[in-house]
Amino acid sequence: MRGQLTEQLPDDGTAEELYRQIQAEKQKLIKAGKIKREKPLPDIPEEEKPFPIPASWRWVYLGEVFQHNTGKALNSSDTQGQQLAYITTSNLYWNRFELDSLKTMPFTDSELEKCTVRKGDLLVCEGGDIGRSAVWPYDYDIRIQNHIHRLRRYSANICTEFYYYLLWFYKKTGRIDGIGIGLQGFSSNRVHSLIVPLAPYDEAVRVVEVIKQAFSALDTIDALQAKYADNLTVLKSKLIDAAIQGKLTEQLPEDGTADELYRQIQAEKQALIKAGKIKKEKPLPEISADEIPFEIPENWKWVRTGDIFSVGTGLTPLTTEKRFYENGCIPWVTSSLTSNRYIQDATTHLSEYALEATSLRLHPEHTLVIAMYGEGKTRGQIAELLIPATTNQACATLDNIVYNQATVDYVFFFFKHNYVQLRSQAGGSNQPNLNLNKIKETLIPLPPLAEQKRIVKRLSELLAACDELKCIKPHFKGESSYE
Repeated sequence: MRGQLTEQLPDDGTAEELYRQIQAEKQKLIKAGKIKREKPLPDIPEEEKPFPIPASWRWVYLGEVFQHNTGKALNSSDTQGQQLAYITTSNLYWNRFELDSLKTMPFTDSELEKCTVRKGDLLVCEGGDIGRSAVWPYDYDIRIQNHIHRLRRYSANICTEFYYYLLWFYKKTGRIDGIGIGLQGFSSNRVHSLIVPLAPYDEAVRVVEVIKQAFSALDTIDALQAKYADNLTVLKSKLIDAAIQGKLTEQLPEDGTADELYRQIQAEKQALIKAGKIKKEKPLPEISADEIPFEIPENWKWVRTGDIFSVGTGLTPLTTEKRFYENGCIPWVTSSLTSNRYIQDATTHLSEYALEATSLRLHPEHTLVIAMYGEGKTRGQIAELLIPATTNQACATLDNIVYNQATVDYVFFFFKHNYVQLRSQAGGSNQPNLNLNKIKETLIPLPPLAEQKRIVKRLSELLAACDELKCIKPHFKGESSYE
């Protein structure tokens, strides 16, 4: 639109010459009685010109190069004329039309001249999405309602498509907006006095072709980037899948075995039960061969979540009991907070009294929280607490029995990878939800602690590399990447 994408060629002539030709065409139309003589427009002040343009171009008012008018207002009491289909702003979109289920209204012969659109006319929304435009591309005529401007060029040497892209540019850069209180609009006076550049016809055509090529390339890039992002999501999933099957790291004899780690966790669990810090629970079912989904290295061990974590949930204290919430300082976590990797605060806080008076448990930092139910994609999400907090009944908490950050991260990756499978275990028809037993009984392939650390380190590096790839715009052979 600034003349910076195309070369100005002497053979094109100048916009000044084109402008004089347009004025001669207008005088012929006035003389023939087809249009009315208009009040001359003032010269365009330098300070009102939006941006610099080439010397061979010229600033003009839109009404100087296009004959424009709106269509017919719908009036149920007006029955004169023939019933004909018409379009409204709801049919007019950027560079396209939606023409299903057109309505009709009567048009007299005198109204048809003003309200009929023919191939090549530029149509512009007066209201709604103000300035939204498209060039009528069809070989048949159509009529317009009064909230659409019809712009018809005065000369065949005006490139109408150039002005479609100009209006799009003006809209995107805030140069077109509505004026008025309440329902705003793009009035005929504002259309007429809109300041626009006039380029020689051949150069305007070249500008349009360059823009079309650029837009086509951007559409291709956007489509490929969407596919590219999908492929990276698959790649991430495959990396985690390889990690939890022991295919991403080497098994080293000096790591010991997961069975040794498992016995250590069970011994610590018994000590916590004896000290009254956690409750003794009903034994989890033995793992049968039919349950095991894939093979794992010999020094790993299949365990259930409840074997290596203390799995619990929370509740919602009575909202009528003000003392549960007054001077609250303890974060109260709900399932909606599991959408992020980490939970560092909560919107609601409970009081120390609530903790003393109810069965709520204060979970330590590095506890994993799984959403058991919630709207949309919430159910099955997992996050890590970075603060001591309580939870509501929609959350399952995985407290460490023997804390190690590698185990927390490894199990986080495991549940993140198994999000869809975990969600599929939800019960209930109206609002499906998970329950604690489903989570306690979930199978986890447990590596030795040293290998867990290597897995988490390697997986974190590879997933970070995937995220970096997402930010790289593809560069195509024979084409330039765009900023």
